[in-house]
Amino acid sequence: MGAEKQEKKEYPDFLRQVVVRVLTPNNLDPAKLEDARKILGKAETRYKFSSFGGDPQNLVAFLLSPEFTDLILVIGVQLSLKLLDEIEKEYDIPAVKEAVKKIREELQGYDSLINEKITLNL
Repeated sequence: MGAEKQEKKEYPDFLRQVVVRVLTPNNLDPAKLEDARKILGKAETRYKFSSFGGDPQNLVAFLLSPEFTDLILVIGVQLSLKLLDEIEKEYDIPAVKEAVKKIREELQGYDSLINEKITLNL
């Protein structure tokens, strides 16, 4: 019965209610914002994670996909980490939280490596 209740819970729509809080013209240049929107639009169609007619649990497949890696390359590590924070806050789906944790650890490790290289080059 508990699983049924979780499935019936209404989650915010990923693109229209979560992403828009992170990816804004104030923190991403217009060309990159447009590229990010294209990646996200195609991903929504492919992975069907929309709360409107799809299943937010499908975010897991997107988060672990090459498309999400492409998104990270477009928006950068810091905005990607902010997006992951928002996803974790809005979706109490265990598989989504696990995917977010995995990606966050990878990004933080990458970010640390980049910062270490910059420090060593100075």
